Amino acid sequence: MKLTIRVATEADAPFVHDVYGYYAENTNVTFTTENPDVESYREKILHTLTTYPFLICELDGKPCAFAYGGQIRPHDAYRWGVEATIYTAPDAPKRAGIGRALYQRLLDILTHQGFKTVYGVITEGNEPSLALHRAMGFFQAGCFKRMGYKNGEWHGVVWMQKELGDFSGTPAEPVPFSRWMNTQEECENGAEMAEKRLHN
Repeated sequence: MKLTIRVATEADAPFVHDVYGYYAENTNVTFTTENPDVESYREKILHTLTTYPFLICELDGKPCAFAYGGQIRPHDAYRWGVEATIYTAPDAPKRAGIGRALYQRLLDILTHQGFKTVYGVITEGNEPSLALHRAMGFFQAGCFKRMGYKNGEWHGVVWMQKELGDFSGTPAEPVPFSRWMNTQEECENGAEMAEKRLHN
């Protein structure tokens, strides 16, 4: 099995729609009850990518999971924090390292962008997700009881937290993902050109 992680594109909207729809309609993992249309996901991918990573994990060339960062709250002082979201396709193989590989790539990019804290917001009782977050170095920052009502019962929400960087001094502004990606591409192009010169 070969895992590949790449940046999402508009073409991934149907996959994201179908995976999220499964959890919205069949579980309490998300408090969403009605799945938005594919166009809404296309817009979400494009909007997210201006500031945060939106990643797709492929298994042997087939999408099997997605993860992305998002805004905690709109107030300015929150801008160094990120809410992380990760979902695996319901038919993806279990214990194949998909979640950990994808989450690690997301955390690595967020760290390079200059974000300081990542939060996972998880339905209480979702043990697979809680276990993944603990394995990735998150700790439980809080638990809000009976925050949502779905499928005939109340559900609490656990906030998991992971600190990414140094908190001393005044933090530099996080680099938007779109700009960070351009920088990476410039570095890669420069490395390719240097490599060609060495062989000419």
